[in-house]
Amino acid sequence: MNPRDLPEVVSELIIEMHEVRSELNALNGRVDRLERVVENGFRELREEQRGMREEIQALPDRIGAAVFKSLEPFLNRLLDHDDQLKNQEGRLNNLEKPQ
Repeated sequence: MNPRDLPEVVSELIIEMHEVRSELNALNGRVDRLERVVENGFRELREEQRGMREEIQALPDRIGAAVFKSLEPFLNRLLDHDDQLKNQEGRLNNLEKPQ
């Protein structure tokens, strides 16, 4: 290499270094934005997971209430029949053993 070419080579290296630094800064900016997107995504997932956990914990109570509500007419009829049977049993006892 000719010593007279040294300033031009150094100048080109400096220009190249600035271009590389600029590209690196742009890449760092993109990485920072991606990290924020990922962090926000994880935060939203955790919030959604927390909400789902609360819903799942409430399910047994809701299922129990729904089952009881659906069985309520049947249970009421059953109790009514039981009352009718007791009433008829009492009448039968009165007929069998008058006072």
